[in-house]
Amino acid sequence: MRKLHILHTNDLHSHFEQMPLLAGGIRALQSSCEQRGEDVVIVDLGDHSDRMSPLTEGTWGEANVAVMNQTGYQFAAIGNNEGLTFPKEKLLSLYNSANFQVICCNLKDEATADFPPFVKPYAIQEIDSLRIGWISATAPYPVYEMLGWQILDPFDQIEQIVAQIRQQTDVIIVLSHLGYKMDRELANRLEGVDLIIGAHSHHLLQSGVVENGTFIIQAGKFGNYLGHTTISIDMNTKRVIGVSGICREATQFAPDQQLSALIEQKRQEADHTLNSLVTELAHPLVNDWEEESPLGNLLAEGLRSWVEAELSMVNAGQLLFSLPQGRVTRKDLLALCPHPINPCKVMIKGKYIKQLLEQALDEAVIHLEVQGLGFRGKVMGWMCIDGLSVHYHPRRQVGRRITEMYVQGVPFQDERVYSVGTVDMFTFGWIFPLFREAEEIEYFFPEFIRDVLAKELSSVDALERSAKKRWILMNEGR
Repeated sequence: MRKLHILHTNDLHSHFEQMPLLAGGIRALQSSCEQRGEDVVIVDLGDHSDRMSPLTEGTWGEANVAVMNQTGYQFAAIGNNEGLTFPKEKLLSLYNSANFQVICCNLKDEATADFPPFVKPYAIQEIDSLRIGWISATAPYPVYEMLGWQILDPFDQIEQIVAQIRQQTDVIIVLSHLGYKMDRELANRLEGVDLIIGAHSHHLLQSGVVENGTFIIQAGKFGNYLGHTTISIDMNTKRVIGVSGICREATQFAPDQQLSALIEQKRQEADHTLNSLVTELAHPLVNDWEEESPLGNLLAEGLRSWVEAELSMVNAGQLLFSLPQGRVTRKDLLALCPHPINPCKVMIKGKYIKQLLEQALDEAVIHLEVQGLGFRGKVMGWMCIDGLSVHYHPRRQVGRRITEMYVQGVPFQDERVYSVGTVDMFTFGWIFPLFREAEEIEYFFPEFIRDVLAKELSSVDALERSAKKRWILMNEGR
């Protein structure tokens, strides 16, 4: 019998503080296994990079790749945070210095109709007489096409590759950045896969699960755990006779000091890049999550201008603090607005806009804690608007608080379809289901809303307009 150990990480999202611990664990476990004459392969399941981190943003992911090289990864999947938040030209160069093989079977370059140069759809690794087939797929978001990529059905692609390489391999492992639900579907749909190591949905399957005879494991998120999965193979029959796994807490390992030093070096490089000046403010710009404020208004105006809409809506929670007087750098904007959230334009009837704004006045909505959807903040916050003035009575009955609305001075019409600049997280309809009534949605890639804000901060006129009230508080007598 032969044992193959796979040490795996997933969804680190640029939590660099965890990476020395993980590297220390990988070193220790790899040494222990190899001393017993057992084989070890080190893999990452994607979303290693996250542009909310100054180290990633300031080096365009080069810091992540340098860490992966020094840690000793051999294979890596592409997560949506690599595939969707890096502009195409940056993703094409991201892995130029990689000492590991990137695998993804369902992402092609639309311009060439082929896999990008840094990607293989699968790999067959030979360790002595053991042949291991590695296949990987990434979550198939349709918006890849807007960035110049062709996204393919992961199930079809994996099925074709398994049929192609099954006779050439002794073990087939899928590195999945599809999420636990799709991993289970894959296990039930497909024969011939011995192990699925998962990512994307941030599940902690601490000792793995078995679905239709296929072992599935996923090690949580943010580098809190290191996955360790062991495959036992009968070398006489070349058959897998057992799979087991465990996710170990990263804090149980001593940090790798060399990696800590590398990260500090990359941090200094990133800081130097991000300290470039965006603007210099003559006075502070206040942001308030509970009421209308100038910085929120500025972002709303920027969105309306960016997508060329008649009006705009964006929650103040996108902005994490107020800006003081003085220098504003790229690093400040990253800290202020760290989300990988894109501008978009929706075409939607007035009656739905009015209902959305009524809902946004609810205290429960303003203080709603939001997770996911690319949001890296805390709460929804006040709904900031532009191109629109709203007269409202906050103490009136829900549904009757808004009394008058004007779009650029013209009375609002319930049945008219308006163009609205907003953020992509709203269009999914999880926070405001009424956005599903949009008749048309146009997404703007690859810029984030912090790029929108950077442009507005450079406009003296926009800064002056940000102080003007869009929400008009009415007296009860009127």
